[in-house]
Amino acid sequence: MTLFRSRSLRHLLVVVFAAMVVVAACGEDVATDESAASADDAAVDASTSDDGTSAAETTSTVASDASTESEPEAEPDGSEAAGTAEPTPAVYDGDFSTSIQPIFEEKCAVCHFDGGPGASHWNLQSVADVVDTHLLVSDVITTNYMPPWPASGESVAFKGDRSLRPDQIQAVLDWVADGAPIDVEPDTSISPAIPVAGLTNPDLVVLPPQPYMGDPNVTDDYRCQIYDLQLDEGGWITGFDFVPDEPSVVHHAIGYLMSPESMERAQARDGEDGRTGWECYGGSGAGESDMFLGWAPGQDATEYPEGNGLWVPPGGFVVVQIHYHYEGSAPADASSLELGLEPADADLKDVTLSEFLAPVEIPCMSSESGPLCDRDAAMADALERFGGEGVRNDSINRICGVTPDDFAHLTDGLASSSCSIPAGFIDATGEIVSVFGHMHEIGDWFRLTINKGTPDELVLLDIPVWDFDWQYNYEPVDSIVLGPQDIITVECGWDRSLRRSDLEPAYILWADGTNDEMCFTTLTTRPA
Repeated sequence: MTLFRSRSLRHLLVVVFAAMVVVAACGEDVATDESAASADDAAVDASTSDDGTSAAETTSTVASDASTESEPEAEPDGSEAAGTAEPTPAVYDGDFSTSIQPIFEEKCAVCHFDGGPGASHWNLQSVADVVDTHLLVSDVITTNYMPPWPASGESVAFKGDRSLRPDQIQAVLDWVADGAPIDVEPDTSISPAIPVAGLTNPDLVVLPPQPYMGDPNVTDDYRCQIYDLQLDEGGWITGFDFVPDEPSVVHHAIGYLMSPESMERAQARDGEDGRTGWECYGGSGAGESDMFLGWAPGQDATEYPEGNGLWVPPGGFVVVQIHYHYEGSAPADASSLELGLEPADADLKDVTLSEFLAPVEIPCMSSESGPLCDRDAAMADALERFGGEGVRNDSINRICGVTPDDFAHLTDGLASSSCSIPAGFIDATGEIVSVFGHMHEIGDWFRLTINKGTPDELVLLDIPVWDFDWQYNYEPVDSIVLGPQDIITVECGWDRSLRRSDLEPAYILWADGTNDEMCFTTLTTRPA
């Protein structure tokens, strides 16, 4: 993506910041409640179940003690605990060391420490680093561009929340307005209050077949590589962590657990363009897969609850998609995957990875024209590029009970869709371990709700401003248990103005390319 596709004042500030401190990703403007509500009203709310009943006719059974009514209180491990006690408000009292320094140590240093994933863009080692960039820092926190935490406060409380509260932002702005004075020596260290937690004693460290050497002329390079687990008898993954080898160029990563039958296809793609791995955007591009890992700077390792694991069949392997962002050089990268493992005969209960999908039907705007604005022509083009496995519109539409005609009126550049499915329809019952939302580059907003429109409604994940570059596995703080009749509603909104201007006008469908789109959530659950 480029640094010039956003549509707001926020982006102007980001461009200024990028030019001066070399930021690697692009931001979006913060959607207002009114615009989100408008998009929500336009969504097609269709549902179905395995016995033919509608979502509205099923019975709500969700059990949760998650609270969205008040700001959660930070716990020592960096998570945010839901509860009645609110955190002590941050107030600038004239003393940098007591009111401002703790904010930077808690929310910024966790990523920008020396050698950390954000250090190549802003190395936060001392108080002097804060003072020297205080005006730019105030810009990026005011626009919510930094720290990156797409989930809004309407979501349930998640562990490892990096976002700044309004009172913390105001405290920093008050300090900046006061002239950025300090009451400590400039070389005073800024250390992470809560270091990024790695995997405890990994049992296996997996590397790609060869380090990947990208092309520095390709600013944003999405590359998939095989990570062979060599589990001939199968086994259980009990935890995982993605460890960037070259954090200056590794922007984010997504991991797919692949079926043994997909190895031949993956090997055929490996090196097809003369370089390690293969170009990939929307998915693994190598066959049947389950997305289980989402990493962005600041993401902690994942360890499944004791007694649970992710089953890997004999011959199963992992494909990791890495977004490389180059700015002048492209060092060879061999990022690793660290795993906690138990043998195949271990007495563990399997965590379940479940995908809830929603339609993608995004017509051309009324002001656009071209051969690919015809849906049939766009479908034929997508099938030629990706085959039936990579183009899923028709099957998703059938499940969600919609047709392309339901979206034909969305010609003003904004489009949306939704689908409501009982958790039991795809065996997604149990306690939620993590949640992951996914769209592509013209995504505008994303929302995942349990039992929408009922007294038991719970907004699980709300992302009012979608950013393809910050995709996290979100782990709820509190126990949320899904019963078979609980209704999962996935909603996505898109904005065609975010599409690259050099692309031919086209009807956008569900397909694997970065210029195509997707709308889904992956829920990881364990037996309650």
